[in-house]
Formats: sequence, C-alpha cells, structure tokens
Amino acid sequence: MRPVVMCDLVYAGRAVVAASPRSWACAARAWVRNADVADRFPALNGTRHPQFGDGTLAAASRHAGMICEPTICDRAFANALILVLQTLVDYRPNH
Repeated sequence: MRPVVMCDLVYAGRAVVAASPRSWACAARAWVRNADVADRFPALNGTRHPQFGDGTLAAASRHAGMICEPTICDRAFANALILVLQTLVDYRPNH
C-alpha cells in the first residue's frame, strides 16, 4: 500500500460511515488489503488495478460509496477515523 496521507484517511472514514455499522471493521480491513493488492498490481501486470486503483487507501475505498464530508467532531465520523487508523496499525500484509 502506498503511504497513507490525510485525504486517504478522510475518504476511508467517509466510506466506513456510509457502510452498515455492523460491517465497519470488515470493510476497513478490506479497503486496506485492497489498497495493498493494488499497489503491487502494476509490477505484475504493467497497469493499475482495474477495481482497486493506484494503491492508495483513497482509491481502494472511493468506490464503496461515501457520505459527504462531515466535521471531525461528528461522533460517527470520528469513530470511523479511529477504526481506520487502528486497522492501519494492525495491518500485516500477506506477501
């Protein structure tokens, strides 16, 4: 996965909030894993990943659907950002 910057975190947080609350953790893990897959894809195939994009977390989560950007103090959005950050901390790639 490419280095995560603030816009990646915001996109992923917006996508998490748009998902069903019971699926938040699973969705966050999937987007992080998909970003990692997409980052390695060009070396193997010579082109960006058709579904997961360019290897950024923003690209991996962008097509999941997302809410309009709320303020950071919005409770659901703040919790989503925390979840995404924890998912990034805990992520261990399989390669």
